Amino acid sequence: MGMEPVAASREDEEAKKMEAGGDTVGQKLDAGALFVLQSKGSWLHCGYHLTTSIVAPPLLSLPFAFAALGWAAGIVGLVVGAAVSFYSYNLISRVLEHHAQQGRRQLRFRDMATDILGPGWGKYYIGPIQFLVCFGAVIACTLLAGQSMKAIYLLANPGGKIKLYVFVAIFGVFMMILAQLPSFHSLRHVNLISLLLCLAYSFCAVAGSVYLGTTLTLQTPKPASQRLKENSSDK
Repeated sequence: MGMEPVAASREDEEAKKMEAGGDTVGQKLDAGALFVLQSKGSWLHCGYHLTTSIVAPPLLSLPFAFAALGWAAGIVGLVVGAAVSFYSYNLISRVLEHHAQQGRRQLRFRDMATDILGPGWGKYYIGPIQFLVCFGAVIACTLLAGQSMKAIYLLANPGGKIKLYVFVAIFGVFMMILAQLPSFHSLRHVNLISLLLCLAYSFCAVAGSVYLGTTLTLQTPKPASQRLKENSSDK
């Protein structure tokens, strides 16, 4: 019972330092860190963001990967990818927990890299890697969205002549509009819709695969030798 007031006062002291612009070890926090600390997101919103950012891109390419690799290699690759992802996220969480126990809460990858590698490596090594990853992801998502929009357009209008770059430009304008939102928390409703669309896509892909599999099984073409015999008997 005697430890509860001490723990509460320590938490209050750390909270006051955060509000004043300093972290738990007395260092000054920049505007980006303060912005993260002032976020009003919940664990539910975190689920929206993580699911949309991690699941959505592989989900679109997973059927193509399975079709190219086959069931055996596809399942093995999926299990290996899941194991690597689980290990890497578990490792990152352990590192963050370790630094938090030492009194320094890591809010960004750059902060963690600065503590581990030093200020020089954290700024000039991790920063460019993050920029290249984000830059590549934005380009890949824009091209993929343009191809998806064109595929939908051709399904609705098989004789359509609109080029791919038009759909890429349309989605690029949409991305620029979303980029004007003040914070990542402002995307929670968009990511919720994306999560629902990912689930709907998964159900549609499974249902379509089952339907095509059963249809092709029922309508399996006859062997060539049997067709030749039937044709010769008809003559």
